[in-house]
Formats: sequence, structure tokens, C-alpha cells
Amino acid sequence: MEKNKIDVKDLINIGLFTALYFIFIAPPGILGIIPIFMLLLPAMIGLIGGIPILLLITKTQKFGALSICGIIICLMLAIMGHPWIALILSVPIIVIADWIISIGNYKNLKLNYIGYIVFSIWPIGNLLPFYFMRNDYLQFIKEKYGIAYERTVEGIFSIQMVPVIMLTTFIGAWFGIWIASQILKKHIKHAGII
Repeated sequence: MEKNKIDVKDLINIGLFTALYFIFIAPPGILGIIPIFMLLLPAMIGLIGGIPILLLITKTQKFGALSICGIIICLMLAIMGHPWIALILSVPIIVIADWIISIGNYKNLKLNYIGYIVFSIWPIGNLLPFYFMRNDYLQFIKEKYGIAYERTVEGIFSIQMVPVIMLTTFIGAWFGIWIASQILKKHIKHAGII
């Protein structure tokens, strides 16, 4: 089998670190029911998810591992009730992030940082209904949570907030991967990442 193809050991690592990543991002996901936390959700996921993703990168160092992890998470969330339209943004972003990291053969720390920051954009896909199916989605929220909640969410998710969502996501992800690289210094060194 080719060295750069995903094997059984890699699939085990992907399963393990995907499960770990899901456990890490679940608490901010639950907080997402509060409108202001929903706005900051991509940033919080970027901040918290760095450790399992960096471990996945260092253990596999193969194209496709990060893509499989991210796509599994997105599919799980869609099955759990998140909007399917999210996949339109999330899946390409995840694959692009994997490709960016692969340019440095998973050993270039700067590209790993950039790739992780790009990867951390995937949760923004869950916010697409606020912008592309706005009236229907707000109606759905009103029926499910009431008019007061719907009005709060409508005010928060204006077009003007898109740059704020993007900026906070970039900042959260940068801190997330920086913290992970500090905590996992020995793993990074052992994996030959510079």
C-alpha cells in the first residue's frame, strides 16, 4: 500500500480524534441555544477544537484524514437537526483546509496554522439559513422558540454581523491552534513538524 494512502491504522486514528473533537466542541454547541453564543459559536469551536485536530494531523499526516473527520462531524450534526444547507459551505472548506495543510506534507507548522484557521470556518455553514433562507428559517425559529427569541436572533444575525463572525472565528481558531501547539510541543517535535 502506498505510504500516503489512508490505511486501517489511520482510520482508527480518524475515528478516535473525530470522537474527541466532537466531545470538545459539544459544550459550545449546547451554549449555541443562547443567541449571543450562537453568534460566537464558530469562534468558540475554533478555540476549543485545536488539540484533537492537531493530534489528528500529527498522527496521520495524510491527505483525507482531516476531510473525513470534518465531513463526519458535519453529517452527524445534519442528522441531529442542523440545516443541511450548511454542507454547501462546510464540506468544501474542510477539503480546502486539508489541501492547505498537505502542501507542507503536514510538517509545516505555519501551513498547519493556516489550514486549521480555514478548517474552523466550517461551523459558519450552520448560520447560512439566516442569510439564504432567512424568512423561512426565522419563521421556523418563531414556531419552535417563540417570537421574543426569534426577534433577538433576527437582530443579531444581520448582514452587518458577517465580518464580525468571520473575524471572531479567525481569532478563536488562531488562539485554538496556538494553544494546541504549546500543549502538544512534544508530539509536534516527534512528528517532525517545524
